[in-house]
Amino acid sequence: MTESTVNNSNEQVINNVFIEEIVEKRSFSKTEKIFAFIIVVLAFLYIQFQIFNPAGFITTAVNIAIITASIVFLKKQSCRFTAINRVIAAVLYLFSFVFSITDNGFIKFLVGIFLFIAGAYFVYSVAEGKKEIEKYLPIALIKALFEFPFSNYGAQALAVKDAAGNSKASGNIKYVLLGLLMTIPVTFIVTALLVSADKGMENIINGIFTNAFSEKAFELFLRFIVSIPCGLYLYGMLYANCKRDKLNVLNAALCEFRIGNAKTIPNMVLYTAVTPIILLYIVFFFTQASYFLSAFSGNLPDGYSYSEYARRGFFELCGVTIINLLIITFISFLSQKSGRNKPAALKFYTLTLSFSTIILIVVAISKMVMYISEYGLTRLRFYTMWFMLLCAFMFVLIIVKQFKFEMKFSAWFAGIFTVMFALLCFCSPDYVIAKYNIEMYKAGYLEDLDMSMIYDMSDDGILCAVQSGEIDVKKAYYVSIESDDELYDYLNVPALILREELGEIELTPEDEEKYSHLLGLFL
Repeated sequence: MTESTVNNSNEQVINNVFIEEIVEKRSFSKTEKIFAFIIVVLAFLYIQFQIFNPAGFITTAVNIAIITASIVFLKKQSCRFTAINRVIAAVLYLFSFVFSITDNGFIKFLVGIFLFIAGAYFVYSVAEGKKEIEKYLPIALIKALFEFPFSNYGAQALAVKDAAGNSKASGNIKYVLLGLLMTIPVTFIVTALLVSADKGMENIINGIFTNAFSEKAFELFLRFIVSIPCGLYLYGMLYANCKRDKLNVLNAALCEFRIGNAKTIPNMVLYTAVTPIILLYIVFFFTQASYFLSAFSGNLPDGYSYSEYARRGFFELCGVTIINLLIITFISFLSQKSGRNKPAALKFYTLTLSFSTIILIVVAISKMVMYISEYGLTRLRFYTMWFMLLCAFMFVLIIVKQFKFEMKFSAWFAGIFTVMFALLCFCSPDYVIAKYNIEMYKAGYLEDLDMSMIYDMSDDGILCAVQSGEIDVKKAYYVSIESDDELYDYLNVPALILREELGEIELTPEDEEKYSHLLGLFL
């Protein structure tokens, strides 16, 4: 090979690389560049007021701002909003107000997760032009939450770079930074001379340095650093869904094909495997009939305490629910004959497992009701009841699906879950728990009122106790107000109402000592 040939070959490789770089180089519209900077601010606010310090009205405003910005971005990208997209947007706005109407940290944590997942699906649904919740919702959520956002994770950085590189201001910024760098030594010398010459100037400079290098400033700086990957994720999600370059979009036909290929196990094998479990349930229900019926009659079986009776029922329920759900999924997706032409035998096994689970759920709920009537409500008992009802609805849908194959299971379950979750969030669980226990105690159904549990609640529960008059007002004031070390700890409706109810209370040194000790016990 001659030297000329080698040079021509190298030149061709360089040209090919150059051409590929030109092709791969992205160009960003004016809207995309502007939103790259907007997302920086929104991501920092999200990290500050959603992740680290949920702040009631401020957190609500931040979530509304993020939702609204996403809608504007999608509209600017010519995305069309269908009826289901508008419903999802309304749900997102509605749940954003939960942060303002409750002080319950656990509920706010759950709502944060819900808004994150539902928001990702909202962007995905709008970009896809979905007119309904798709059949393969779990796969769609995986794409919306992980695959699409991370496929364009660096898009925001490229958009910012593109905006800075193409603007006249970027050149001036470079010169400004260079000028500041050159003047740093002179500035330090002049500052030192002024501080030495004037006491007032010394106080000003000391104040500036104290605030600039304070623990709070360092904390905000770290949170800004954490917000950078959050902003990259959010922008990547919006950009990827709208541009859809090289995206592996969800293909329903392909999903059907792959599920069909997974149906490899003969039905008789699965029937044989599941039959012993079905027989075990039948024997279990017959032999333990009196044990279960005790829950409906309100009688405690011999040898059991109320707590043991209810607690064992709940853990039985969790185990059986998970096992039965896995079995139903296994036999439905792996049987050679299933789907639209599901044999009667396969339906029978699915129905038997579903009804068995529902029976156990009803028994467990009855046992929990008996336990609550004896000892009152707690957060764990309240959330347990909610979870059991949600499981019951899920298995009811499975039963209906056996008779109506065209039923959109994912859409129905998503709708039921959203309604159930809304009931949980907007009913103010702490307030409901405190109100129930106080009323049952006043009526004589509860022997004792567990005040330590109420003091351990959020301001929702303490507010109910204050309004009912069943609380030490000074103790409530100390626990709910004196313990707050940040302004935004009480930027929500129940906390503000509680402060209005308590008014101004002066605590003596004796009160401080007494209640600071109790605070360590309750919180």
